[in-house]
Amino acid sequence: MSLFASRADLFSIGRRAIASTPGIRINPAVVDIPGSDLNLAVGTDAVIGEEVSTRGAAAMRGAFAETARQSQLDRVIYDRSGLTRFGATPAHVDLVLSRPSPSVATPGVVDSGSVVQAADGTQFALDTDAVFHDATTTVTVAATSVLSGADQNVPAYDPTTGMGIVAFSSTPFDTTLTVHNPDSAAGGTDAESDIEYLGRYRGFFPTLSRGVLGAIEYGAKQVPGVVVATATEILNPQGGFPAGIVQLVIGDRSGNATSAMIQAVSDKLLSYRAGGMPVVVSGGTVFFQSVTWALAFQTGFDEDLATARVRAVTVAVSQFLAPGPDNGVLYRSSLLAAAKAVPGVILSDASLVYPLGDVVPTDPTQMIRVLPTSVTFQ
Repeated sequence: MSLFASRADLFSIGRRAIASTPGIRINPAVVDIPGSDLNLAVGTDAVIGEEVSTRGAAAMRGAFAETARQSQLDRVIYDRSGLTRFGATPAHVDLVLSRPSPSVATPGVVDSGSVVQAADGTQFALDTDAVFHDATTTVTVAATSVLSGADQNVPAYDPTTGMGIVAFSSTPFDTTLTVHNPDSAAGGTDAESDIEYLGRYRGFFPTLSRGVLGAIEYGAKQVPGVVVATATEILNPQGGFPAGIVQLVIGDRSGNATSAMIQAVSDKLLSYRAGGMPVVVSGGTVFFQSVTWALAFQTGFDEDLATARVRAVTVAVSQFLAPGPDNGVLYRSSLLAAAKAVPGVILSDASLVYPLGDVVPTDPTQMIRVLPTSVTFQ
């Protein structure tokens, strides 16, 4: 059922109004003759009325956060909370620049802004100068991707596959210098979607009381690129009373974090943590779980499409798991429930070949994630 009056509805209303007018001297049937004056007058009024009705419905939809979309959602959330939508953000990575021998090395600087690139062409610019003295063989420096977006989160350097950051875009002062990233880049995100923006807005009012664990977690997520944030009170082993310190584990969608993200969260928490209450911010450790399916399909369904959807929902189940064994368990039942929602797939408990049971993080900082390449099918 339409939420607004259509042109046909309004034309019908006009026809009934003319036909029901007492003592009218115009034949009501003339309204249905194309091109007649009465047909044109009622038709024009119907077109104008449809436009007014449509705009009114759109304005009403944009008055509520739950129904507003795109620019309307930006306006209603900003008016009520002052929150603005996150745009796309660049990725950050920690680089290791090294050269083989200090005995033949000369001093020099790889300037801030110098560009390095991954095997797939993704480029990063150094955040600070990398200074090499006579005896310096290795320098660690942070870098930021030249472009923004989730596709800038390049994987850690792997010498067997050649993936990761592998080269300078221009020749450095010492041609023996090499570059690689020991850990994955993190923090690159696409522009915030309506659903993500609305979810952040819904968490705003319950955390207006600063200093509580929920507010600390919420404050961390106000840093672009941070998707996972779990705060835990450190307890004194004697008596179990709070020891006056909070541990906060952060990560992006893939569970990764860099030194730049950790520093940005520490700075942001000055407005969210209690005064004098230290919050130790750290990145979590990521465990990539493999998943194997043995699927059957209903007749008439595209098996390739169904398989691709099962892969996608398998990855999605793990995407926002928190760190630690309390809230970060990858449940076998969750994987089966997600796959059952894919049209055309026939599942039983035996369809999930691996893992054999629930996967539980081994320590409070470990986050479980499933990569698309880790999902296989028999």
